[in-house]
Amino acid sequence: MQDPSFEWTRFLQRQPEALDPSIIQPLLAGKRVLITGAGGYIGSVLARRLTTIPVEFLVLLDVAEQGLFELRRQLDEEGCATPRGSVVGDVCDVLLLREIFSEYQPQIVFHAAASKHVSLMEDNPLTAVRNNVIGTRRLLEAANHANADQVIVISTDKAADPKSIMGATKRVAELLVLANRGPAHIKAVRLANVLGSTGSVGPIFLRQIARGGPLTLTDLACTRYFLSIDEVVHRLLLALAVDGSSEVLIAGGGNPFAIVDLANFLIENQSLAVGDIEILHTGLRPGEKLSECMVASNEYASYSALSLLCKASPKHPIQGEALQALIQQIEDAVNIRDLKGALDGIVKLIPAYRPSSRLQQQIEKETVETTA
Repeated sequence: MQDPSFEWTRFLQRQPEALDPSIIQPLLAGKRVLITGAGGYIGSVLARRLTTIPVEFLVLLDVAEQGLFELRRQLDEEGCATPRGSVVGDVCDVLLLREIFSEYQPQIVFHAAASKHVSLMEDNPLTAVRNNVIGTRRLLEAANHANADQVIVISTDKAADPKSIMGATKRVAELLVLANRGPAHIKAVRLANVLGSTGSVGPIFLRQIARGGPLTLTDLACTRYFLSIDEVVHRLLLALAVDGSSEVLIAGGGNPFAIVDLANFLIENQSLAVGDIEILHTGLRPGEKLSECMVASNEYASYSALSLLCKASPKHPIQGEALQALIQQIEDAVNIRDLKGALDGIVKLIPAYRPSSRLQQQIEKETVETTA
């Protein structure tokens, strides 16, 4: 089977835009940089890109030791000369974050650590809340306390009008960015789906094709926005050059694509005819959308000074004190594994969000167990 890694750009029918070194290099050269979730798909590619820029030091943090081990090994084998440290640990660990900011003094932070799989997080909602909400809150507090220059929080289009717990928790993370009043310049970048990323639809289709099918497709009408990994890294680096703080930036990928078109493209790419592989329609799972959006219904978008990014601003901003009180309510609920309490806080922050039937079942089970 062909290695498909070079084919994603051909599917998108566009080439990644070249970044002007005169914009990016001064923002990173000689700086100490921290990447959370460094062993993941985005984090590891971002780390490799930063080793081509003369950063002073690179701190790689991930709770999953295997991904971090592989990244460190690959950088060593490639003869990477960038000074770096590898930290296995949890972004929710307050003491660890204090140690990292004290010892390494990172000036630039890329926050890629997150729980990101929609259906898996519907089954493990408190994990999504802990990682995406509490982890982001603690990282931003540590960065502000240490007077970091900039923090780029990686978000997702699933945060716009969220239907899943994953999307809802990422939207709360965006609200934390919008409410930031600390010294660090903090921006969230809302990304489209990353083609080829671990666990995403493209690699799943390729494995199914390699087995001879069938391909599983939720719905023929299902569409998604897509970015290549090179486009993602370009936009994350470009976000450093956007003036201001407490912003949500949208990194769209043009028009949405039909998922069935991606399936057919990958079938043809393996020298097969469309129709040789059966496509099964499975229906949407709890938390899944038929179509995504980059700008929420309660937001308005405005152009930034950089054409690849625009700003998403809430029509009715939440007050910082109210936000922090609800975040504390959510964190208290997570600490005692009170799913209903955590979701109640999230719904107050995102009134349009309605927990899925799967989550409602978990709440009912929790209630029965509590009263039994």
